[in-house]
Amino acid sequence: MTEFTIRESTVEDVPEFARVRAIVTPWQGASVATQVNWFRNASPAAKALRLCAEVDGRIAGFGNCGLNVTTSQVGACDVGVMVVPEFRGRGIGGALLDRFEAHLRSVGGLRARGGVAEGPGLDWVKARGYELGASERFSVVDPQVLPPLPATPDGVTVVSLAEITPEAAHELDTAAFADEPGDVPYDGMSFTDFMTRVWNGPDLDKYVSVVAIVDGMAVSSVLLDVNRETGWSMSGGTGTLPAYRGRGIAKLLKSVSLRRAAEVGVTAAYTSNDYSNAPMLAINDWLGYRVTDTQWACLKDLA
Repeated sequence: MTEFTIRESTVEDVPEFARVRAIVTPWQGASVATQVNWFRNASPAAKALRLCAEVDGRIAGFGNCGLNVTTSQVGACDVGVMVVPEFRGRGIGGALLDRFEAHLRSVGGLRARGGVAEGPGLDWVKARGYELGASERFSVVDPQVLPPLPATPDGVTVVSLAEITPEAAHELDTAAFADEPGDVPYDGMSFTDFMTRVWNGPDLDKYVSVVAIVDGMAVSSVLLDVNRETGWSMSGGTGTLPAYRGRGIAKLLKSVSLRRAAEVGVTAAYTSNDYSNAPMLAINDWLGYRVTDTQWACLKDLA
């Protein structure tokens, strides 16, 4: 068994984490600056713990855990572990996960949720007491190649995210995603967290991200993170207020946003969707997205 040591991660580790994420989860191609922002601006209420494992001074695995601060579900918490492919099968992932579960119990965590891709990881999490929950698909499209732009529904005006206030964007995010499919209900993030982690995120492109306005009110939005160095983008969410769904607004916004992404040099636009979200999957299939990965939620009672 390979000897390894576990220590708390520091912000100086983030560039190495970014390199590994680009290999293991290419849909998570956020810039190093954005990943540093994630690290530095985790909500204090999450009581997060970040650890990494080293073998001969090299990072062999890393992860984090914390309470879920976007839900009212008592004791809901998140955990994630990633092991560098060449170091798998040596007990590193299990050692990290044990530390994370112990920490979550100590801060009031009752039910942990993580994510695992199809493959050997499914058996690994099941063996550690996790059950599979909702499934999510990751897909990508080249925004240089899109179907014709849909017609704009009556009464709808499309503006860039930069043309609305962060308060309006936060209010729309909270209301539009309240019924998002998944294992844990989303009740919104605090305005402070929204500002630091979303609005002021280094990759959030407020020109490529677009909003639909009806009667002076923001009713739908598409947020897009763009890494211009790599030509990568990742959807930060497409959300529409319930009263305005079924009118073709989201389809229009996605089409406009992707065209703007192409303008700024994006060649690989990623998104993720719960497999039960049929309306959004239909829009993305129409746009030409192709599936690249499937990930399952994995859940475990920690009591």
